[in-house]
Amino acid sequence: MERRLQHIIPARRDVLKWGGAALAGAWAERVMWPLQAKAAGKANPRGTARNCIMIELAGAMNQASCFDFKEMKWMPKDLEPRKLTSDITLSKTLFPRLGDHINKIALTRATKAGEVVHFTGQYHTQTGRAMNIALAREIPALGSVIAYELDSRRKASDTFPSYVSASLTTARAGSIGSGFLPVRFTGLDLDPTTVFETFSGNTDGLNAVLEERWRLLEQFAKVSQAERDSLGKNAADYQSFYNEARKLRFDPKWVETFKTTPEEKKKYGEDKLGMGCIMAKNLIAANAGTHFVYVYGGDIWDHHGKMLDRTGRNNLYVTANGLDAALSSLLEDLSRMPGAEPGKTLLDETLILATSEFGRTPEMNPASGTDHYPGVYTQVWAGGGVKGGQAIGKTDEVAGKPIDNGWNHKQQPWMDNAVATMYSALGIDWMKELTNTPSGRAYVYVQSAPVGIGAEFIANDEIAPLFG
Repeated sequence: MERRLQHIIPARRDVLKWGGAALAGAWAERVMWPLQAKAAGKANPRGTARNCIMIELAGAMNQASCFDFKEMKWMPKDLEPRKLTSDITLSKTLFPRLGDHINKIALTRATKAGEVVHFTGQYHTQTGRAMNIALAREIPALGSVIAYELDSRRKASDTFPSYVSASLTTARAGSIGSGFLPVRFTGLDLDPTTVFETFSGNTDGLNAVLEERWRLLEQFAKVSQAERDSLGKNAADYQSFYNEARKLRFDPKWVETFKTTPEEKKKYGEDKLGMGCIMAKNLIAANAGTHFVYVYGGDIWDHHGKMLDRTGRNNLYVTANGLDAALSSLLEDLSRMPGAEPGKTLLDETLILATSEFGRTPEMNPASGTDHYPGVYTQVWAGGGVKGGQAIGKTDEVAGKPIDNGWNHKQQPWMDNAVATMYSALGIDWMKELTNTPSGRAYVYVQSAPVGIGAEFIANDEIAPLFG
């Protein structure tokens, strides 16, 4: 029995990386409950989606060779550009399947970044705002905000967490956590490359071990009750995590959610991105309470050198083909699966966003790669009320500067506006303020404050043209 504990339990512990790190980073002095909220402006949330899947293309995609295709002098001849609409051209070599789904996809091409460093850029992507060191520990991830907002919509039968992420603890910025929000809104982070084997296999022996450990844990808790009481809210938070984890572990729906086939894994890809997209699809399809899934595909787009060298282990061909397989499969499957509402598919009800943290320089560097670039980058949207087959915004001949921002604002859209768009689609007022924060400074869901390089103001609006 002891040998089983040593060889089985640690593997499972690596899968569920959602307790200690999130709680250790949680705000020590939490706000009084309930939170005090007020409207900070006029917003009209659309409510076109029940769910949202966000895919982080970490490392930053090269926009000129991918979703804002330009004929650049450094491009090889084997990219085979294919004009799909009057505004959209894709490389058939890099994206052999996505072209067949162009009617489902919309592109925002004038997005601007405020950072050129992965850590702060990924923080901005995960929270929807530039990092402020003085307040960073207080700020929740956008997934935690969604979980908080959707909490009142949960059904009695909902046993899954509202917010689940894939491999986010391995990102440059880590998993941000719930900030000043209650820790139950912290995302459950899973390793998609091991979680299917962990939860869907024959675990009868493991279940007996876990039950025995749970019994011992309860006995220790009774013996040390006075000491636990002295720890206050932190001890209660940890106990809440243990209780929720145990409930999930023995939920039959949870086990069914983590079943896949060799054929499905081959279709999506067996890397973090492919398996993360299978996980996202299954969690949403289970209709058991999860409505936001954040898929981190690994820091694989950071092509500073040998970007187009096919002999290398990681190059643009490999990363683009991986995204093509995962995103195409996700679009295909969700469009065939029935939604919760009659006559709708899961794709109709699920907003998808695939985004980098910033863009890449238009020109090649001496190492045959491209470097970090904040001026413009492209985001990919689908489902949840988005009108496909369109490109919003235009750039110059090298995809280096916007010549049309694509919406009714003089400012370029930022990641903040992408977050406002996700909130709007989910029926969340993106201009809401929470006022009784630990610092006493109001937390606005989407700011209009000056951010990023040059400290310019942003338009705190959704990207309305996405919805046609």
